[in-house]
Amino acid sequence: MNLIDLFREIKDEHLGRQALEKYEQKLAGLYAEMQVEIGSLKKERALYFLERQRPEVTDISIRRQWDAIPNGQRLIELEANVKAVARMYSSVRSRIYQSL
Repeated sequence: MNLIDLFREIKDEHLGRQALEKYEQKLAGLYAEMQVEIGSLKKERALYFLERQRPEVTDISIRRQWDAIPNGQRLIELEANVKAVARMYSSVRSRIYQSL
């Protein structure tokens, strides 16, 4: 199941409290996993910068090169997705407390 499918399931207004709690746990775990992967990719990005740092090469050009490689693309995707997961997690928590 991809992230979009998960979000569509969660948007179902007829979900009960138990289902919402299950999704809350799933989102919390997903958020943690994504943050760990983001941390690893940021460490890799720092080393990438160090290896390519030259007086005649700007940091912006190095960043653009990083953004173009697969791990740079993955980091961009993860940073966007982790924000969406955090918002959805917050929404699920609100719905749980409303159902009390």
